[in-house]
Amino acid sequence: MGAGMIRNIAAGGHEVVVHARTPVKADGLPAEPARDITGAAHGADAALLSVTDSSDVLEVVALVMAADQPPPIIIDTSTIAPAAARAAAALAAPAGTEYLDCPVSGGPPGAEAGTLAVMCGGTAEGVAAAAPLLDLIGDPAKRVHCGPVGSGLVAKLVNNLLVAVIAAGTAEAFGVGQRAGVEPEVLARVVMASSGDSWQLRNLFPRVLSGDHAPGFRARDLRKDLGHARAMAGAPLAIGDPAAALYEDVDGALDYGAVARMLMDLPGGDE
Repeated sequence: MGAGMIRNIAAGGHEVVVHARTPVKADGLPAEPARDITGAAHGADAALLSVTDSSDVLEVVALVMAADQPPPIIIDTSTIAPAAARAAAALAAPAGTEYLDCPVSGGPPGAEAGTLAVMCGGTAEGVAAAAPLLDLIGDPAKRVHCGPVGSGLVAKLVNNLLVAVIAAGTAEAFGVGQRAGVEPEVLARVVMASSGDSWQLRNLFPRVLSGDHAPGFRARDLRKDLGHARAMAGAPLAIGDPAAALYEDVDGALDYGAVARMLMDLPGGDE
């Protein structure tokens, strides 16, 4: 995700300095490598983060703020707990740096194309200041200011809870139809012309039905997000909890669409 964003920001005329905790991930990018996070952040107009989870964000923000001249704004595209975003904002505030939680949706293809949906949490002034960079990584028509810090993450976790439920539900329903004698490709044609249609069916399931589970959005990352959604709910989820349990049995290195292997007869399902 970060690589596509870097390419689009650089193509927009900005000088980019990058620190990748796995250095090979920065190979070939149009950016000056930095030895450490604090050095990368020093004197920058903005810092953009794309890391894995809450503890990673808090560690990185602390190192950004250790710069002699920290940036005035931090744009965090990671998907973490909303409470962690508020803690990150508190780390940044004493130096006058505004932290925005700006999780994204659209996967690596959207990052490469610069068409990501961006859900923003923070002040209206902060979002406006970040808009020139957000315009380069995402589609402005798909950018929503959701409210104060943490609100973008609430919206992202709602989205990903739906992603999990719809993908698993589609696979289960197709499995029922498949075992009753109708081919999944036929079922897809019917449902896409009917009220059961979904983004998942149109964009994920062509690969699922071919048995292609190469990672776009890894199952392990969806499990992480479902854990944050469950914690945010603070109570049992009648549909979300059983769906989340299904993903626990999916190889975390595969795309989350591999949940269909447990519910349908698919090519490569026994591998």
